[in-house]
Amino acid sequence: MSQERLKKYFVMKPEVTKIFDDLEAYHNFCRFELLPFNPADLYNKSSTIWNQYLQSTRPRRWKNDRPGSYNGHKKHYTR
Repeated sequence: MSQERLKKYFVMKPEVTKIFDDLEAYHNFCRFELLPFNPADLYNKSSTIWNQYLQSTRPRRWKNDRPGSYNGHKKHYTR
């Protein structure tokens, strides 16, 4: 095999790289949360552990986190 053909052979496509990155992130989640890791659960929407992982990766949206709302410190008066 020529050198150029070897370079093309060993280069991963972006889709494959994304799958391996997602698998590694899912594995780390299971490891840190002490949950059983099953690689077959990757992208499986009926898996409860995969759904927990997806829930943990979503950005949190707070009630007052809307555009135009004031998120400054409110003064609390106590008696």
